[in-house]
Amino acid sequence: MATVITYDDAKVNQVTRTGVDGSQNVVTPLLGKRGNPDLPLASLVTFAPGRLSTPHFHDVPQYQIMLGGRGRLGRRDIKTNTVHFSRPNTPYGPFTAADDSSLTCLIIRSRPDTGAIHEAEAIAALNQMPDRNPWQVTHDVTFPSDTAEKVLLQAVPELQDQHGLATYTLRMKPGATALTPDPSIGEGLFVVVQKGSLIHDSKEARAMSLVYVSHKEGAYEMRAGAEGMEGLIVRFPNPVTQSTAAAKGAKPGERSYQCLLCAYAYEEKKGAPEDGIAPGTHWENVPEDWTCPDCAAGKDGFELLEA
Repeated sequence: MATVITYDDAKVNQVTRTGVDGSQNVVTPLLGKRGNPDLPLASLVTFAPGRLSTPHFHDVPQYQIMLGGRGRLGRRDIKTNTVHFSRPNTPYGPFTAADDSSLTCLIIRSRPDTGAIHEAEAIAALNQMPDRNPWQVTHDVTFPSDTAEKVLLQAVPELQDQHGLATYTLRMKPGATALTPDPSIGEGLFVVVQKGSLIHDSKEARAMSLVYVSHKEGAYEMRAGAEGMEGLIVRFPNPVTQSTAAAKGAKPGERSYQCLLCAYAYEEKKGAPEDGIAPGTHWENVPEDWTCPDCAAGKDGFELLEA
């Protein structure tokens, strides 16, 4: 049976934590706890303005959905409805809230983890981990303009893969009903109610609410409340271990170099204009002090991909 959690019910367990930089962050546990393998982990975290978290990784898959405020993930700007997904043992960061804005983030992990791992030695050791398949994606999700349709469920192509990973935007008119996508294709799914409400067991779950549907269950029937409902549906993929490498042989100017830690790829054709590196810049001409935009690994941590 689906599990429904509302922020209003969960906030009694809210705690304030002080980071190593002295900033105070408000954490609201929503679902699960470490040591309980039967439930995933979900929490709502509001990071104080200027809060900085150094590059790190987790040993389980993770979604991060930005619900308010502004900040940066690596060197990418993030804002409301930016969605980040990372596979296990994929470093990312630094993760920062803007100096003039807090940042509220819904963090969901498909299984309990051992906590964030920040140590440089542990990050460097990931290259020796067998069958590791690092990958992450960050995308600004936009909702389609309002239509006359009672239910508008649209997939976000940038947040899908062949292993079951999927993200959808959802809009429902008041009282409308709809089934979620199949949770059994991946490792379970979540409905994130961001506006309006959802009716569950004759009770109204107002935003912000979270619905967890296990991969062992069928599709969940959603029913919008009197104000309708808007939010996201995210599904975790099945575990993957296959290699990401291919065959070297591309010509200079057409090559791609991949970060061994997080799988970000520098494509010579595209360059990295946001870092002042023009399209067509050969790898040899990329500054030696340039670092990975997603996890801050050095240039020596990249490998030529096969053509």
